[in-house]
Amino acid sequence: MKKDNKKKNWLVVGGILLVLLIIILYILMNGNETRTSDDEESESVSALVCAIGNREEAFFYSTTANTVTNEIKATFKKGQFDKLFYTYKGVYRSEDLANEEEARFHADYNIYMGHNDLQPNSLNPTYSVPGNKIVLSLYTDDYSKINRITSEFFFISPDDIEKYRNYSLDEMKNYYENKDFACQIVK
Repeated sequence: MKKDNKKKNWLVVGGILLVLLIIILYILMNGNETRTSDDEESESVSALVCAIGNREEAFFYSTTANTVTNEIKATFKKGQFDKLFYTYKGVYRSEDLANEEEARFHADYNIYMGHNDLQPNSLNPTYSVPGNKIVLSLYTDDYSKINRITSEFFFISPDDIEKYRNYSLDEMKNYYENKDFACQIVK
């Protein structure tokens, strides 16, 4: 008798689980989809991506890296400036060499900003050393932070700052291509 009750109980529990599974599968696969979106999502965003190798005039210049890429990215929303990014990517012979170079870059940046009465975090710096590589990034979403001091990080001549602030995406592309960067526009 106990065996029959146990069997019935397991059958009832199994039946309930089967019904729950069918309900869940029906809900997940009924073909209806709900989407919500922000007005911001539908805004047109374009980006300019420019890259160049190791350059002596770069603030972050290395004599010990095997390869270096200096990258400038600018985003535009509805044709207006949105954000400006700088990224240094260097590959070194060893992790120790990369760590030493990163420490020098970090110190040079902080000293430079401090000597010019600017907060080092104003350009949101990030530094990382994954293995024998350095990835260093700066960015701003405020053109007022691009000035005679900070323009150096973004390969902008101090005399060009005012013009630069008013550049369209195409004008900015031409600006960097005239400095030998390879650029592309991503829409």
